[in-house]
Amino acid sequence: MRRFNFRLQSFLNLKEKRLEDERLRLAGIISTLESQKDVLLEMNDKKEYLQTQLETITNSSVLDIQTVVGYKNYLIQIDQDIKMQFEIIKKTQFELDEQQQRVNEAYKEVKVLEKLKEKQYKNFLFEFEQTQIKELDDITISRQKRASR
Repeated sequence: MRRFNFRLQSFLNLKEKRLEDERLRLAGIISTLESQKDVLLEMNDKKEYLQTQLETITNSSVLDIQTVVGYKNYLIQIDQDIKMQFEIIKKTQFELDEQQQRVNEAYKEVKVLEKLKEKQYKNFLFEFEQTQIKELDDITISRQKRASR
């Protein structure tokens, strides 16, 4: 019996490798996005803490103007940092969407080749069965000829 040989196997292997690489890049982008969201949460927590500290300072009996101005300037800086972090997250989300499209395309390419391989394998099995049936028929016919002599 001859073995099934998918002529595009090396191409399929290449596409599977590409799919795996694209998935790894996607995982890296997801990890980056999660860490960027964590940074944003830390910034928001810091902002809330500073706002409560500022309220405490302004409600105290002794008011230090330099401290209040320092807190307000720092809050302005944190607001700018938060806006910048939102932009970074938005950019990373865009990269994530693009990478998901690449993964989907690579997945479709692999699936097409796998379906082609499966179809060719079914044809191979069908042809093999037909060959087996023909060989059995030939054996039966040759036995009948010998028996009729």
